[in-house]
Amino acid sequence: MSSAPARILPLLGRALRGIAWTAVFAVLAAGAAGLVAQGSHPPGSGARAELTAEGDAALNARLDQAAVALESISADVDALAEAAKTALGEIASADQAKLRASLQEGTDLAAKIDAASRALQGSLAGLPGDEPDAILRYGNATLVRRAAVLTALDAAANLHAHWEQVSAKAEEASGLITLISQHDSIVVEAAGQGRTRHFGQAATTLNDAILTVAGVRAERVKLIADPGQTVLDEWIERNRDYDLALQGLYLALDESGGDAHTAKVQAARVAERRAYDQLPPDRRTIIVIVAEVARGGLTQAVLAIEDASGRMDDALADASNAPAESATPTS
Repeated sequence: MSSAPARILPLLGRALRGIAWTAVFAVLAAGAAGLVAQGSHPPGSGARAELTAEGDAALNARLDQAAVALESISADVDALAEAAKTALGEIASADQAKLRASLQEGTDLAAKIDAASRALQGSLAGLPGDEPDAILRYGNATLVRRAAVLTALDAAANLHAHWEQVSAKAEEASGLITLISQHDSIVVEAAGQGRTRHFGQAATTLNDAILTVAGVRAERVKLIADPGQTVLDEWIERNRDYDLALQGLYLALDESGGDAHTAKVQAARVAERRAYDQLPPDRRTIIVIVAEVARGGLTQAVLAIEDASGRMDDALADASNAPAESATPTS
């Protein structure tokens, strides 16, 4: 029994030494793992900037030039978005000259943007960064910047078609509003002739008003795809009915020699009053008509330009400045 403690002590010593060596191995393993991690950063990351510095410098030099050009294009895109919104707001204006000026400004800007975008696309032909091993040649931030430049350019390159839609739809809507205004002017002219007792002349003048309403109907078919009843349809029907009723009154007065007490004149007067009461009360109806026309594509085109302007701003925020990791690291 006295020999048992003697045997236990060597065993305990070996166990303690085993624990100590295990701890040493753990420390060494952790250190080795750290060394491996430091030496195995994936190419293209910021940690291996020394391997991509040459490629980053070359690619960023071209991206710098592109970013400067895009800043100028972006300013024109912002101006185009404003011109589109102005055109949308001026369609129902009594002064159509403002609309025409806005459309001309937008047309000039769209042409300028298109030319500048094409030139920039040409200058970026063969732009490095899309090779199969690009991640080995360039830092990640540089490749992100490259993508941002191309995104901004793509947003600008598609604007010309959107502006053509804005211009075409605005011209159509403006033509419609002009026809409506012409109709109202003709009716006012006829009413003036009636007040001076030129009843036959007033009735003839109203033929022009009736033809103008027919022209509005033809434009409605072209501008509004919805075959259902619209506010414009109501305007057409009510103004046509009134023009015919007023013309009937003037014809009756012309036939009676201006005697307003004949049965025919009295019946025509009642019909004219009934038709008059159905007319829109003010110009707000025209605003609703314009809104119907705008739904045919004008509003969507304006929003597309505004969206492109926003996408360019977002992309340029990433594209304007060269990433810090592209700088050659110092030892």
